[in-house]
Amino acid sequence: MNIEGVSHSNIRTVSRTGSVKDSAPTIHAYAIQSYQDLGPVGGVEATGTYDPYGKIAPTAATFTVAAANGYEIYMPVRPGYSSTNLSIAVTDPAAEPFSAGKTKSEIVDAARKAVDARIASMAESGQPFRPKSNEAVDWYSAFGDLDRRALSAIRTDESGFFSSVGKEIAKSIMTQQQSLAMGMYHGPTRLAGTYADMEDIDPSDLMAVGKAGALWLDRVSHEEKTTSSDWMEQRAAAQYLYQNAAQQAGVKPEDLSSGFNFVDMLIEAYLELEQLGEGHELNYLPAYQKAWQAFVDQVPNEQTTSMTLFF
Repeated sequence: MNIEGVSHSNIRTVSRTGSVKDSAPTIHAYAIQSYQDLGPVGGVEATGTYDPYGKIAPTAATFTVAAANGYEIYMPVRPGYSSTNLSIAVTDPAAEPFSAGKTKSEIVDAARKAVDARIASMAESGQPFRPKSNEAVDWYSAFGDLDRRALSAIRTDESGFFSSVGKEIAKSIMTQQQSLAMGMYHGPTRLAGTYADMEDIDPSDLMAVGKAGALWLDRVSHEEKTTSSDWMEQRAAAQYLYQNAAQQAGVKPEDLSSGFNFVDMLIEAYLELEQLGEGHELNYLPAYQKAWQAFVDQVPNEQTTSMTLFF
C-alpha cells in the first residue's frame, strides 16, 4: 500500500543511549525531524470562483477574526492583512473563527471565495500574489482568514475547488501550526530567537515533544481526525515518540491512547518493525495494512458537486 506522506528514506529512531540515528524504518520521520524540512511547494495557478457575469464572487462575511496570541508574527502578512485565524490553532486547535456552523462542503466553498478575494485584492493593489514571496508572506495573506478546520477541509477536499498546490499550501501551514505547538520552531529565520521565550517545551526532550503533539492533535476537529491520513500518521508518530523516549528514560509512560483503533494499529506496526529490524518494510506488515484499512473504512463519503466555474 503506497500512502502519500510515508517515506522510509528519512525515518529515524532513537537509540538505546538516547541519541538520534539513522535506522530501520520504525516511525515516520515527521515526529522527529520533518517540522523544519518542509519547503516551498511551488506556484499557485490562477484559480478563481466566478459568477455568471464573469466577476469574482464576493466573500460572505460569515466568519470572525481571532484575537492575536503572539504566534502570528511567525506567519507574516502584507500590511492590512491578518494571520490570527491561522495562528490561533497553535494554542487552540479547536478554535473555529472561520468554519463554525459550516459543513465540510460549505467550508470548502467559503474558503475558496475567501482566498480568491484576498488574491484579487492583492492584484488590485498593483502587487499580485507571488507564490514564492519572501517568508511566504503571500501564502499567509491569501489564506489568513482560515482556521485549522478550514485548512484540513482544503487538504482533504475531493471536489476540485482547490488544486494540488493549494492543498500543499494548506498542509504546509498545518505543519507549521503543529510544529510550533510542539516546541519545534518553524517560521522566519530572523525570528527564531524570539520563539524560545514563548515556549516551555525543550525540543531535545522527546518525551515532552511527543506528549505535546499527541495532546494537541487530540484537540483538532473530529473531521480532521476521521478524514486526514496525515492526522493518523502524526498522531501515531507522536505517541510512539513519547512512549519510546519514556522507555529509554526508565519512566512509566502515561496512557496517551487516542481512542481510534487505526492509530493503535499503526503504533503496533511501528513496534513490530523495530523488533524485526533491518530487511523489513513497514508497508508489508499486517498491522500496518490493517491500520490503513480501518482508517479508510471509517472515512465519511461526502461528495460535493458544484457549478462553480474555474479559470
